[in-house]
Formats: sequence, C-alpha cells, structure tokens
Amino acid sequence: MLETDQRRTFAALIDVLIPASDRMPSATAAGVTDALLDQVLGYRPDLAEPFAEAVAQCTGKDPEAALDALAEQQPEQFQALTLLTAGAYFLSPQVKAALAYDPPPRTVNDDVDSYIDMLADVVDRGFTIR
Repeated sequence: MLETDQRRTFAALIDVLIPASDRMPSATAAGVTDALLDQVLGYRPDLAEPFAEAVAQCTGKDPEAALDALAEQQPEQFQALTLLTAGAYFLSPQVKAALAYDPPPRTVNDDVDSYIDMLADVVDRGFTIR
C-alpha cells in the first residue's frame, strides 16, 4: 500500500511513538513498517485512507513536530496512525518474545452435574407453553 518514501516517513514517525527501551525493540526494529503493517491494514481496511493521509501530512517534516500537529489538527488521522502502529507492533514475534508473557493455563470446567441439575428442574416442572 505504501511506497518506499512513505514507508521511510512512517518509520521515522513510529520510532518517535515507540522508541526502543531496555527490553523492548523500537517499532522499526520490530518490523512494523513491513509485512506487519500490511497485515494490520488487512484487518482494518477502513483505516487505510486516514492512515495514508496521516503519513502524507507528515512527509518532509520533523517527526515529533509532525505528530504533535497531526494529533492537534487531524485527530482521526492521528488515531488511525497510532492504532495501526500499536496493532502491528504487538503482532511482532520480537515484541512477543520480549514481553515474556505466559498466559495462565485454562482450567477445564466439568459442569456436567450442574447441567443435569438444571435439566432435572425442567423435567420436574413438566411441559409448559407460555
């Protein structure tokens, strides 16, 4: 969707939004400008137009100043840019590995007894039509 120059502008913007930290990679290091962006745009094609407009408005400007102006003057474009950036960032395998989050195991609910009790109440009540 984005041309090479637009992806360069986008890369500069997202590294201001999500810089590298001790454990976490920057947005560009996580690969947000490549296939991950395209993947997220596939999930949210409704944001493609405001996103492209946001990148176009920021082209050739200082990234930090451009983002500030965009947030103030075009909040819907800023929201599209930041939403797609965050979505792509958390899809990155590097980010998932850096988070080191292991979800707790799901417990298996064996509610057969409660279902039988509910059905017994229905059987006891008998067939009725309201």
